[in-house]
Amino acid sequence: MNIRNIFKVHILIVLCLMITAQFVFAAGIKERMKQRLPVIVNLKAKGIVGESNKGYLAFVTGKRAQEGVIASENKDRKTIYNHIAKQQKAALKFVEQRRAKQIADRAKPGEFIQKPDGSWYKK
Repeated sequence: MNIRNIFKVHILIVLCLMITAQFVFAAGIKERMKQRLPVIVNLKAKGIVGESNKGYLAFVTGKRAQEGVIASENKDRKTIYNHIAKQQKAALKFVEQRRAKQIADRAKPGEFIQKPDGSWYKK
């Protein structure tokens, strides 16, 4: 094999590793979010947390139950939003607002949603 072919093989291997790493990374986030979901659903049902107008979970009342879970969820959401923003060459703020609208549209009756002006309402 000549140097050019060896170089091509190395580039192909690096690309394969990068693609595989992205799938593993995405699978890790998906699994963590799946594990947190029952806690989040419970907190939403109790009216403790709601969906903010930026696409993240936020505390609606003064009660701060499961802060670590909420922080972890928001961190993973931000990672996903950043990834989408880079893919679509869009501003993070735009992705967050678009996702907030999608989440609000799919929210269950009784869940808290934050309006663009910052006020909260029960769907």
